[in-house]
Amino acid sequence: MRAPPFSFLSSSIQLAVLLAILFIIPSLPVGADGYDVSIASKDISFSPTTAFVGDSVEITAVVRNNGTTAENVAVAFYLGTSLLDSRVMPVVPISANATGEWNTTGLAPGTYSIKVTIVAQGDTNTTNNNASASIILKKRPAALLVIESLQVSPAGLLDGALASINGTVQNNGDANASLDAVFLVDNATLGKTPLVINFGQKKNVSMAWNTSGKEGKHTTTLVLGSVRKDTPVTVGHRPRAVFKVSNVWLSEVQPTEGRSVTVNARIENTGDAAEEIIVVFKDNTNTFAQSKAKVYTPGESYNISAAWTAKKGARVLRVEVQGHPEAVDLYTVSPTALQKSSCGFSTIMPGVAIIAGCMGVVRWKGSGRRRVG
Repeated sequence: MRAPPFSFLSSSIQLAVLLAILFIIPSLPVGADGYDVSIASKDISFSPTTAFVGDSVEITAVVRNNGTTAENVAVAFYLGTSLLDSRVMPVVPISANATGEWNTTGLAPGTYSIKVTIVAQGDTNTTNNNASASIILKKRPAALLVIESLQVSPAGLLDGALASINGTVQNNGDANASLDAVFLVDNATLGKTPLVINFGQKKNVSMAWNTSGKEGKHTTTLVLGSVRKDTPVTVGHRPRAVFKVSNVWLSEVQPTEGRSVTVNARIENTGDAAEEIIVVFKDNTNTFAQSKAKVYTPGESYNISAAWTAKKGARVLRVEVQGHPEAVDLYTVSPTALQKSSCGFSTIMPGVAIIAGCMGVVRWKGSGRRRVG
């Protein structure tokens, strides 16, 4: 049995002050039948009656007045030689209750004897001024959580798979537990799930983990309050097709509005798996052509083309691999407007125009791009 830290000198000083106050305060006159106050073990009680280490226990002592006159009585509560609490109180004939407080923090579980002493000026019988009673302090019930196992499934995990982190938890304590099970990957929180586990019970907890882009070695962790468990996991490489679009060009560098030109691009599979793809051609955001589905094996590349009718203004021609937003290249072009004849009429075809209601011949330079005569 271990008593809390205590200074006997300070306890003695407290009691001396208490007794000084008692004898300074005038007592009521003693009756003809004499004066006697008493305390008995059966009159000492505790609240709570079942106490746990760390509780604040209230000690109640019934002080009896066997005389006929009320008197001021000094009541002191001790654990061994340690003064726990003290009171000065009037006790009228028959009895009065004195209470003291006892903080059990830091004590070990076990049986403790609490002594109560009373002192009164003019007391005619001091043989009944001390009494003791015992109380059992119990260990406070507590959950004791143990993470028995932590695993990641499926086995042979590959990049991009949806994995499951699974933990088995046992409560070896004598109290129920309610807390969050927190899952970490490389010390970053992945998520948490509520866990309620009674004492003596075993439960499984789990969390989904998307391994996309997580190729390599990792550490997964389960945390339950102050308890944690780590397990290493390796996410393997998943073969995949990776596409690159490059060298987008036109059959005419500066086409004329309305003219049909060819858009060309090079498509290459730089990954390590084959995949069937479709190549899409866009004018700004509008699709104007797409290829037939074709399988590209690793390292395979093709030049692919599509016809485009030129439209005036700034245009962004995009070539994309469907389903692979990272595989895109573009070409910016500004087709020129249709040329006009000297009479102000639009040309019908290169070198031919309607002039003053007649068919005339106009000479052009280049691919119908600039009139020279």
